[in-house]
Amino acid sequence: MSDTPLTDAIRRYRATVAARLHVPSHGGGPGSPGLEALWPDLMGWDVTEQPELDDLSHPDGPIASAQALAADFFGAERAFFLTGGATLGVHAAVFAALERGGALLAARDSHRSLLGAAAVRGCEVVLVDPERDLSSGASTGPSAAAVADTIGRWPDVRAVLVNYPSYLGVAPDLKGIAMAAHAAGALVIADTAHGAHFGLHPQLPPAALAEGADFVVAGMHKTGGALTQAAILLLGPAAAPRAGSVELALGLLATSSPSYLLLVSLEQAVHDLRTSIPGLLHTSIQAAVAVQGPARIKVQRPQDPLRIAWRSDAAGKLADFLALKGVRGEYVDGDTALYCVPFGAGAQDLEPLRETLAELPPPPPPPVVPPRGPQRIAPRAALLARRRRTALENAVGTIAADVVAPVPPGIPALWPGERITREVAGYLESEAAQGRRIMGIDHEQVWVVAE
Repeated sequence: MSDTPLTDAIRRYRATVAARLHVPSHGGGPGSPGLEALWPDLMGWDVTEQPELDDLSHPDGPIASAQALAADFFGAERAFFLTGGATLGVHAAVFAALERGGALLAARDSHRSLLGAAAVRGCEVVLVDPERDLSSGASTGPSAAAVADTIGRWPDVRAVLVNYPSYLGVAPDLKGIAMAAHAAGALVIADTAHGAHFGLHPQLPPAALAEGADFVVAGMHKTGGALTQAAILLLGPAAAPRAGSVELALGLLATSSPSYLLLVSLEQAVHDLRTSIPGLLHTSIQAAVAVQGPARIKVQRPQDPLRIAWRSDAAGKLADFLALKGVRGEYVDGDTALYCVPFGAGAQDLEPLRETLAELPPPPPPPVVPPRGPQRIAPRAALLARRRRTALENAVGTIAADVVAPVPPGIPALWPGERITREVAGYLESEAAQGRRIMGIDHEQVWVVAE
């Protein structure tokens, strides 16, 4: 039996269909000469729902087979292909996990898709602060003890959302968190947008399902080898009975015209993860581990070696220098830079980065983040409230209507519904003055609730 049934079905379709009298209007290429010139063969793969090509919204053919193969590979009960990125997966997982109501507990540094999920599900969000590495300021995720304590004070919590890993590749104590959540009858959603490859090599953290997660949102385009915007939602044994709610959520939130290019890329990515990627991972990890120096961010938690993050007062200048050498990173902002090593990259690809980091001194102390202001309105209510924009200097005493977070480390200084204190406003003004990018501030203005 083939392990690429959807790819095979489209190949057969291309070989037998002479005239495509259906959407998309490019007809496989001839209807869009410019695109066909750029991607002559790719356009023929951009198909739509046909009897032999299945339908993602109600799969019973090659898409269903491809999803079953993905579930088997990841050790899940069910797998849902997503063409709306990991964001769609988070929305669907929260929707299904809270099908019987209840509150969602989430780390304060969760991806902003959490807000969309809360708005769609209509649930209350309970935030727990992540722990931070003292030397770098990097988030190491919430501790199991903090999750257990928070659930004890909020018995309505029925689901826990955890980043696994963080953007910098740091894996929190997912096993401990899952044990604490399950003891209280809550399901665990692991946002593995940056950890789809976990568990495939001894030097990588374990896979999220193996650590006890019930819903796993795998960002296959970020760390699984698929095309951008392709993801998979995996259901473990405790989540499998919620599959109907997942299907309902995807029917409400996902496009009715999913890209077959993305679906094929998901199938091929799973095939590659099963066959060739483990060998490529070994080469890449060995090359990445060799990039050392006191400026590289290392924490006392399992960490993805393919994420090379470092801090330096000269981060911006050094990134520009590396770009002139043809080495482009994931991001650089303020004093922090992140470089993601792709599968198959070797020592020669990382040599300019290795030479640069080897010469860097230890980084400066991380900035001290002030205590957050009191929560005055539930996050969902604040997000959906009537809002206005105001200068940050005039925002003291108002209530935040959106997330405001220096990036990196990406831990919000403000969450919707929190009162903006003078200390927090001053911290944000100081970070902006140093050139750090701050999500949620535009032209020195911030969204606040119009009281």
